[in-house]
Amino acid sequence: MYRATPPTASVRDDDPVIFLEAKALYASKMDVPDGEIVDTLGSAKVLREGTDATVVALGAMVPKALAAAEELSNAGIECTVVDVRSLVPLDMTTILREVSATGRLFTVEENPRLCGWGGELSSIVSEEAFYDLDGPIVRITTPHIPLPAADALEDLAIPSVERIVTTIAKSMNS
Repeated sequence: MYRATPPTASVRDDDPVIFLEAKALYASKMDVPDGEIVDTLGSAKVLREGTDATVVALGAMVPKALAAAEELSNAGIECTVVDVRSLVPLDMTTILREVSATGRLFTVEENPRLCGWGGELSSIVSEEAFYDLDGPIVRITTPHIPLPAADALEDLAIPSVERIVTTIAKSMNS
């Protein structure tokens, strides 16, 4: 089960920090260890190892990326899933290492393609690991529209497990 990064590191940091919670994860239930959990800001976390593609996600898209990776595994595509956890600082060391190992990068974003964090990440990977790539970088995002307030319409706009699976499978098989 996916556990989002707790805000403790944000509170303890000496610098100003903006901590955003994913409302879609509010209903998540899981066992949580006793005691205080303090993670490090600026450290991405590899949640699943694979050999064919690296899927990088943030917030509410992480559980969807993990579920998609499980479905893709059943189809013979093994994906590494990286939880970015922090945009500034951004842990490019972990991301570049995982992309270099698999040769493919997919970002899964809850925001529109234009000006999204995946665009910046794609730019850095293109500059620093271009020769390690075996195919184009693919960004899985919402359409460039205002995010609908109605639940049913919001669900259609935000990347689903099915859309992640379809996009990755199509890209890997072409």
